Amino acid sequence: MQDRRRSALGFWLLCALAIWATHATAYFFHEYWHSLVAWVAGFRANPLAIDYGHLTPGNILVQSEVDDAVPYDAIFGRGKDAVAALIAFAGMGFGNGLLYAVSRVLLRSRTVRHHSSTYLFGFWLCLMNVGNFLDYVPVRTFVSHGDMAYVARGLHVSPWVILVALGYPTAWALVHFLRKVLPDMLCHAAPQAMPHRVALVAITVFILFGYYGSAGFTGYGEVSHTLSAISMLSCPIILAECWPAGDRQVRGSSGKESC
Repeated sequence: MQDRRRSALGFWLLCALAIWATHATAYFFHEYWHSLVAWVAGFRANPLAIDYGHLTPGNILVQSEVDDAVPYDAIFGRGKDAVAALIAFAGMGFGNGLLYAVSRVLLRSRTVRHHSSTYLFGFWLCLMNVGNFLDYVPVRTFVSHGDMAYVARGLHVSPWVILVALGYPTAWALVHFLRKVLPDMLCHAAPQAMPHRVALVAITVFILFGYYGSAGFTGYGEVSHTLSAISMLSCPIILAECWPAGDRQVRGSSGKESC
């Protein structure tokens, strides 16, 4: 019993570390890609010169003060609208898109699947990047400032065009994560005790739809606020849908499957 408790404690400590590390990785990769494309386009002297904020608990835990510090007004002022749109898209599209692809490769690797710690890192990394997709499309698509607003302004299109163009891949990544990646993680890396499995699913749903889904509450207008409210209110429904099956079974797109 004591060994089992130690094993469970080690698992949750590993999860906590992986959640923090993968969130920071996805966040910084996102901001660096904004800065990198701005540097390539000649609007930054140093691609690493983003705003890192201060050594506060909030900034250390969730990078709350980190910002790309790209001079979008100056870029638009020089008539480089398409360049500004590319820079604004780069964070989610190139940064999070690339990390999402890396996470999918990790999770499909036979070697990784036999090492639960590495597999968990791949799982949380995948989650963080899917979360970044969601908090921009659709949560912060219909806004007056921020990345998606700069994309729409730079391309001279309606936010509806952005929603249609990026909404499908975001929806696919989200559904695939919940129907395939999450059940696979429960099969290959989660403790078999049902309370641990339920806690993992609950944490996953909260991070996706509670944390990332709440991005529209912080000064992005009525539409984003409403979408964030819908996202958070959907958590119990999604949790029920993703409720883990019994030991040694997972729920996939075609019903229950053995691990």
